[in-house]
Amino acid sequence: MQYLMLFACLFVQLWLTNEQLGIAVVIAGANCELKLNNERISWLMAANFAAQMLTCFMWGELADRFGRRRIIVCAGLSANLLSILSACMPEYWSFLVARTLAGFFISALVVSLMTYLSEFTKVSLRPRVLNFMSYAFGLSIIYVATLAGVLLNLESDPVQGWRILLLCNQLPGLLGLGILLWLPESPKYFLSIGDEERALRVMERVCRMNKGKDATLESFGVGSLTQPRLTRASMAFGRCYETRTLLVQYTKFMCIFSVIFFSLCGIAFAVPIWMVRIRVLTSECEDRLTVCEHLEGHSPKQSHKCRLGYEEMKDQLIHGFVVLGIFVVTSLLLICTNRKVVILLYIGVAASGCVLLNVVTRPYVILASFLIVVDPPLCSIRLVSTILIDLVPTRLRGKALALSSMFGRCGVLVTSLYVGYTLSNVCLLTFNLFILLFLACGVLVYLLPSEIKMRSLTL
Repeated sequence: MQYLMLFACLFVQLWLTNEQLGIAVVIAGANCELKLNNERISWLMAANFAAQMLTCFMWGELADRFGRRRIIVCAGLSANLLSILSACMPEYWSFLVARTLAGFFISALVVSLMTYLSEFTKVSLRPRVLNFMSYAFGLSIIYVATLAGVLLNLESDPVQGWRILLLCNQLPGLLGLGILLWLPESPKYFLSIGDEERALRVMERVCRMNKGKDATLESFGVGSLTQPRLTRASMAFGRCYETRTLLVQYTKFMCIFSVIFFSLCGIAFAVPIWMVRIRVLTSECEDRLTVCEHLEGHSPKQSHKCRLGYEEMKDQLIHGFVVLGIFVVTSLLLICTNRKVVILLYIGVAASGCVLLNVVTRPYVILASFLIVVDPPLCSIRLVSTILIDLVPTRLRGKALALSSMFGRCGVLVTSLYVGYTLSNVCLLTFNLFILLFLACGVLVYLLPSEIKMRSLTL
């Protein structure tokens, strides 16, 4: 049962990454047909992430009230439908509206997917299992770039290649959500709302699938279920009581996680959009200059290249394999050390990448430096999320992840605007300020509880 859940969540995460990171490739293919310039691209990305930011807490509340699986399936299918609809939009403004509405539902999966899988996973295995699910990040980038190399080079009229690519991006989501329709709700969720009978039925189903049709909980000596930090107080005082509990009892931790998510998400999700544009500029120039020397007083204009092939997707393919490789390395590191050490290591590596961007001049060394800045934070976000899941009780996990994700999306918006306004004017400030952010995140990660203390808090 757990392998099937991991498989389903992996495909849903693959689709989710297609929607959040792969859309940059779709936009590159739609550049001519939708008449995209810097301002239109900024509004397109800002509207989508703003919709996610504004609705995160609502979905967290709904996931804690109605269940993780139900929210994932309902919101996921709605987002799928809207993304398919956006591929049929004839011009920019209708495309913008459809993508913004899709972002409204995508935030539900950002909040609920990791929570759902973690609640079927043994505590000691959670970091490794959730990291396995995160392989979807690298696989998604490779998947989109590989398809784009073929589809964006097609001479298809009236159907453009970017529309076919956007439709193909939906296939992993439909497959994963189809499997989730058959899977059960989290028993931990049922316990958190006081429904022990349904929790037992779910565990009976898991037991039969894992141990055979004749196996029962009773045959293993299990007659009832419970979990640490289980309380019925929220049922007596209403849902506002739970939100107040999260904000008051876990104030210190929520402040720490909010700053970490704001910083790491901002760099991991916003910088790659600008990385592609900077790489085009640095690769076309024969002079050996640093990034800031290339960009000094330069403002990129709309690209008029309408057909893209594998040559233009080469950087994306490299990026995908690097992301996948880092998550594989993370799986190996988690066998011999703990999450905090891995996160601190990755933050230090990313800070060194910011230093390199001040001095390197060769195009592929510039690309490598960008990947060092972007990819370790992307992996660290997943590990930080597992720490938050362990620290917060089941009944508050949806809201806790929702608040952190909301700050993460806010970080994407702020970072994208910050890079856009400083890159051509005060370029040296752009990357060096990231170094200070990484140092602050390192200190905050160090202040989090040790692994032993976290295991004593929750199951």
